[in-house]
Amino acid sequence: MASTTNVIEGLKYTYGVNKVLYLFNQESPTWKLLGKVKKPVGGRGQFIMPAFVQNGGAFTGITQGGALPTALQPDTAEATFSLQEYVALYDVTWKLIQDASKDKFAFQQAIQMLDEGLKKRIFRNLNSDLVDNGKGRLAVMSAADNDTVITVNSLPRCETGMVCDVMDLTDDDTKLGDSRTINGVDVINRTITISGAALSGTAAGDYFVIQDTCDATSQSPAYHSHGWLSVVSNANPAAVTEATGYGGLSRSTAGQEFWQSFLLSGGGTNRALTEDLLLQAMDGVREKGGGKLNAWISNLAIVRRYHELLASERYFALSAPGQIAGGIGRKEKDPGETGLTPYEFSGVPWYADPYFNANVIIGADTNHFFLGVGDNDVPRPISEVFDNVPFFRQTANATFEVAWYYQMELLSDNPAAGVQIQDVAES
Repeated sequence: MASTTNVIEGLKYTYGVNKVLYLFNQESPTWKLLGKVKKPVGGRGQFIMPAFVQNGGAFTGITQGGALPTALQPDTAEATFSLQEYVALYDVTWKLIQDASKDKFAFQQAIQMLDEGLKKRIFRNLNSDLVDNGKGRLAVMSAADNDTVITVNSLPRCETGMVCDVMDLTDDDTKLGDSRTINGVDVINRTITISGAALSGTAAGDYFVIQDTCDATSQSPAYHSHGWLSVVSNANPAAVTEATGYGGLSRSTAGQEFWQSFLLSGGGTNRALTEDLLLQAMDGVREKGGGKLNAWISNLAIVRRYHELLASERYFALSAPGQIAGGIGRKEKDPGETGLTPYEFSGVPWYADPYFNANVIIGADTNHFFLGVGDNDVPRPISEVFDNVPFFRQTANATFEVAWYYQMELLSDNPAAGVQIQDVAES
């Protein structure tokens, strides 16, 4: 809850200071890399994509004056996607509003601080959904860790202050930690400090998620969008995400193999990334889905380890020497832009998302992967989404509540236009 005290300490708003230090990484490059597509949803909150899965007609050689062949009928399928709803809230005390309203700059800066902090959390969490497998994992345990300081296998996507459940990998109904507050995040050592007693019964693969959003007893599917790891795959998403298959099409049903992506796995054993492995991935996308990759996406640890491999195709013009523009994650852009790096492979640019999952690379033709959204392209306060809704909503306490709303889903009209490379050894 935002009170006079914590806003004064955070902003000193009576002096009109306009810079605030946010002590967490605000990057969301995968969110910004994916295009947004807004279409009428017919009052049902759905996108329906027709797929022409079998060409019509028959072609054959015949004898002179011979009989004509029997025409073969075309076949079609439909992929149906429901948009996932999201809501964001923060509270403001009556006292803060009255105190700050005595000066227009104080009120403006106080609300700006709260809005900016909420937006950073929103886009961080949306980005977390998009880089994951549909369960909304914020961190994954690398091994059993029955403690209150938990080591995870990649950069944690949760933040201090968030309330999370710790879910059992093998049973989406089992909470190993229920509604635990995140008391600390050590980015460098990849550890998370949680409230309450030490966990018990944990194992590698158990994961953190926003509380009450991935418990199959409470709801199914999970309250998260599909992520790239569940879309660019040769298997159906987890049952807690979507029981009937991605878009309602089961990838395990004969005749629907077109909905599978190309996947290169090391069988659970990490191996070095090689040119041959990357070329196999590019060839597989061309053979499987007729796509041409225009983006590679991974975390920063993979870029660090294979820096020389990914930098080998750069060249220099001796007539105009100079430094290579940009750096890891950005190129003359603000933090959190598309994550374009100076690296590429076979002419395809490489993007780095610090929060991408460990030991995995995605290659994609991004023309076939996009975000379907509702009426607003990005999350908005409800006063901007719905007419005649007050900006501040009264609650049962001496506070006003500010609510934001959004609908989104990661869609694809050709999942085979992507490839997933698993089990890649990191730095």
